[in-house]
Amino acid sequence: MRIQRQLGLEAVKAEALGNRLAALLMRVLARTVPRAPELARLLEAWPGDLAADAMTFRLCSGLHALARGGGAAGLEVLYRERGEGAALPDPAALENAVLAALSDHAAMLGAWIAHPTQTNEVARVAGLVAVLMALDARAAMPCEVLELGASAGLNLNFPHYACRIGARTVLAADSPVMLAPEWRGGLPPAHEVAVRRAIGVDLNPLDPARPGDCAQLEAYVWPGEPARSARLAAALALARRHPPRVCVGQAGDWLTRRLAEPQPAGVRRVVFHSMVLQYLDPLERAGIAATLAAAGSRARPECPLVHVGMEWRADRQAVELIVTVWDGGPGSGEARLAAHCHPYGEWIDWHGLG
Repeated sequence: MRIQRQLGLEAVKAEALGNRLAALLMRVLARTVPRAPELARLLEAWPGDLAADAMTFRLCSGLHALARGGGAAGLEVLYRERGEGAALPDPAALENAVLAALSDHAAMLGAWIAHPTQTNEVARVAGLVAVLMALDARAAMPCEVLELGASAGLNLNFPHYACRIGARTVLAADSPVMLAPEWRGGLPPAHEVAVRRAIGVDLNPLDPARPGDCAQLEAYVWPGEPARSARLAAALALARRHPPRVCVGQAGDWLTRRLAEPQPAGVRRVVFHSMVLQYLDPLERAGIAATLAAAGSRARPECPLVHVGMEWRADRQAVELIVTVWDGGPGSGEARLAAHCHPYGEWIDWHGLG
């Protein structure tokens, strides 16, 4: 079965990232999904690419939602109540609990995996902060951030977070949300970051003020990662005090309208996205690239445009932080690999902007 092969590949990837519990869960799923005929048929007949559509992630998060909601008692104990460094559950007991959940809740899980993922991992925004520091060291100016695929808008609140880069803490040092990736490679130049405005777009924005939306986001955290869960909870609580601005719409259409707006002199306009492009169809991705290039051709040193994308490489073997700066000068419009990153921002291997 396609889904068995994909679960096996994702288990290897999870183990390489240090999450042994998620790896065990996916290996158990590879054994149990064929014994749950309703879900097996749905997954095997899936018309898209299982990897690109994150089907294993959808399935695991659906199980997590069941566990968090108390809908599968055995699964709750084995899946939810374990922290980093805890002993792994007994594989046989986990297999029984997972099989019962797949069989008893096939309709709920089928509805869950039918929809694209909705994540909002705030740790990823540390890469954007490093890029802005490096750019400000070249030419200090406030920035306007436009985020594609903003979900609940938690990344837009990054000026309210503390961000530790190497030994330095920047932005809001006393914030309850601390972004502290393991820093590898060099360091960006020490510089303050000023944000004039941050606004995003999403097809289906989630609202941090709605408990159901918060529960949905929390279900998309892998099992065995309590630090991520705590960081997400803190970011959601902060967003209820500082509601981010997220528009409803298609990323490409929205970006075209935003980049057509007058850009004040002395303001750096920054387009940012993280783990979004894989969910857009090729036509929309090409449209976004064309929109950026057209707007970039109008950029000047006093009105620069910057594109910062944190996305899987085409072979899905590495996550790259790619930065393109348009300012009308030498090298304008050249894409640069600024860093390699952990998929959830746990570490950043910084290469710089060249």
